[in-house]
Amino acid sequence: MTIRMVSVVGGDTSLLERFLDHYRGLGVEEFHVVRHVESMSDPGLPESIEVMHRAGLEFSRMSEGPWHEHLNPRLIRETMAEHPDDWWVVADLDEFQVYPDTLAEAVRHCERHDYDYVEGAFLDRVAADGSFPEPDVTGGTPLWQQYGLAGLLTLRLMRARPTKVTLARGRAELGYGQHNSWTGRGVPTGSLYTQVHHFKWTASAHERLVRRVDAYSTGTWQINNPVIIDESKAFLAHVAEHGGRLDVDDPDLGLRPCTLAYEDYRDWPALAVELGSAYREFDAGRARLRAAGTPNL
Repeated sequence: MTIRMVSVVGGDTSLLERFLDHYRGLGVEEFHVVRHVESMSDPGLPESIEVMHRAGLEFSRMSEGPWHEHLNPRLIRETMAEHPDDWWVVADLDEFQVYPDTLAEAVRHCERHDYDYVEGAFLDRVAADGSFPEPDVTGGTPLWQQYGLAGLLTLRLMRARPTKVTLARGRAELGYGQHNSWTGRGVPTGSLYTQVHHFKWTASAHERLVRRVDAYSTGTWQINNPVIIDESKAFLAHVAEHGGRLDVDDPDLGLRPCTLAYEDYRDWPALAVELGSAYREFDAGRARLRAAGTPNL
């Protein structure tokens, strides 16, 4: 049994080296990182290849074309299916998972109890002053210090779903955004719930979300769930209203100083219970639609 990692990366890859270091430190043994570009002339492509080489790795696959909403889940499903009996950490480039124990112990827990996947949720990481700094790629300053606050930006500002499947057997069929699994038995929230420290709010965040709104609105990128456009617009409107920054003093966002220690975010136990059950009925309804033949779920 091998612990593998799958991720599809594209656009801003400034976190790639830190991402690889984090998951290698967690105990990932094999990396399956797919590189997506809209064009092979992407100026960031050579540097991302070099980052992989410095880590002793290569991209497992190259993908070129528009970033349609269905692209990421398709590439992940195809990659995981190559090793259906192994365990896969599933994470986007800005998602740094933290477990209450080791990753290997999480796998052992699943094996002992015949579970097929582990769930978790975002803790959004932002700079203490609400600005959007460039990540320190030298490793001199830990990301959790650069983005020293953790909270609920995705859930409470963007009104977006923050839950993720973080670890799964290769045969599990994950939904769009890895927000749920259509197959298998998940670990109960009270037993294990992963923190996904979400380092999305970097220097390129504004540009990336403006691009997303434009590409999805115009049909340049195909979309199945138009609410994604509204989520991005909510972020952009908030930042515009607060002088180009996040309002880190807004109590609704739940932002507080936090390291990468699992126990550091004091509200996590209650939040895990809340989020672990919040989407059960919604997903059950979608499962019925899917069984009836509704595509693109």
